[in-house]
Amino acid sequence: MKNRLISVADVLSMKPVMVALIVSIVLVVVFAGAFGYADYTNAKTNANYQNAVNTANGFKPNAVLGAAFEHWDYIAIENTTLVASQYLPNATLKWIGGPLSGTYTGISKINATWNKFFGLWSAVWLYTVNPPVASVSGNTAQVTAPVQFVLTPYGVNNTVDYINVSYTLNFMKSGTSYYIYSEVWHITGTGVVAQIPQQVQAQEVEAAAFEHWDYIAIENSSLLMPEYASNATLDWIGGPLTGTYSGVSSIISTWDKFFNLWSAVWFYTIAPPTVSVSGRTAVVTSENQFIVTPTAQNNTVEYLNISYSLTYYRISGMYMITHEVWHITGTGYISTNEMKDEYNQVQAMAFSHWNNIAIENLTLVMQQYAPDAVLHWINGSLNGTYRNYSAINTTWDKFFGAWIAVWFYSENPPVITVKGDMAYVNATVQFVLQKNSTTFDYINVSYEIVYQNMGFNVKTGQFQYQIVYEVFNILGGSPKPLSEV
Repeated sequence: MKNRLISVADVLSMKPVMVALIVSIVLVVVFAGAFGYADYTNAKTNANYQNAVNTANGFKPNAVLGAAFEHWDYIAIENTTLVASQYLPNATLKWIGGPLSGTYTGISKINATWNKFFGLWSAVWLYTVNPPVASVSGNTAQVTAPVQFVLTPYGVNNTVDYINVSYTLNFMKSGTSYYIYSEVWHITGTGVVAQIPQQVQAQEVEAAAFEHWDYIAIENSSLLMPEYASNATLDWIGGPLTGTYSGVSSIISTWDKFFNLWSAVWFYTIAPPTVSVSGRTAVVTSENQFIVTPTAQNNTVEYLNISYSLTYYRISGMYMITHEVWHITGTGYISTNEMKDEYNQVQAMAFSHWNNIAIENLTLVMQQYAPDAVLHWINGSLNGTYRNYSAINTTWDKFFGAWIAVWFYSENPPVITVKGDMAYVNATVQFVLQKNSTTFDYINVSYEIVYQNMGFNVKTGQFQYQIVYEVFNILGGSPKPLSEV
């Protein structure tokens, strides 16, 4: 039978019972729709609906935490490309503690900072000391956590260090992902996880010391420079470079002056170095001899005995020099030309001294004296013993004041003897003295000069001899007329 619509006539022709049944069905359908809409409207405010909403919102912190752990993992695998992909273009990284301290803005600068950090470590691991705390507000979110990074330094793979970091990551949602717009890396502690046996540390420090001396021997400032901490000091004791030099630039400048003096340098340790290690600090002491060939005298071989001290501090897994002492304890010649070279130098200085007296140049005369030198003047109006630089200066000034011109010659070659750091000159010298335009006198002087080798002179490229004792003995007691000669 075909289905058809019920007309009004059909309804009127039905029995009363049937009509009532149809009306009841229609009313049930209408009321069911009405009550269903009311239930839908009220559901937004009931507990079940709120639980569903809270569950959905609960996924947001999880998403942010996932981004944070992903960031730390990218740091651990030292992948700059992946780390950079998490930042907004204008992001900032604030680094607190250690040599990288500073605020870096923009992906380029942040990348450069991470690359410097990654360059220090051959391996990195991490864990969060306590569960991270995440909070979400609209399109922004923040994650804070104490994170410990465990690291193995380059070049010291038997060492395991740690860095404790108080971490803050601020995210902003863009599309469906969270990106970092602000990051704080705050170092709150560092240390060594795996304790290296002290013997191993001592070997590492000793190797660093020998490497340092080798770089001096090959006269390479570029290789020396990275060995120093930024606040390092060099104490140079002995010779014209004596002084304290602070900072890498000043230290390297000093080494360059030293290297310019020598065309070749060798070294050896007179005895094995002594190494002591305490925590991050290590000290090397040694007696070294450097064999050197002067740039100006390639046929001469000389030596410098150095009492050496190197203080190291372990920085980011590397031992860096923080204090160095170069103490010259002895100098001399080791070539077959030793006697000839020293003889020639001392002889030249003696004649130069007499010539400076003849030209009455007080400044040049006084340059050869040690501060505590002694001049013993025998006979004449200046008879006496004069001790120290000032008294000798006054004596020569009086002598020059008595004559308007002076000439000299040595009647016989001086006798020169060199013993260790001392050199002795003996000679008979005649000085011709002009008192006025018509009066000329002469004095014969039995001369003795004692020189002491005070170390290497950076200005002359030779060892610096200074007069420590001098005898000016006027034979015959006083000047005589030149006409009597």
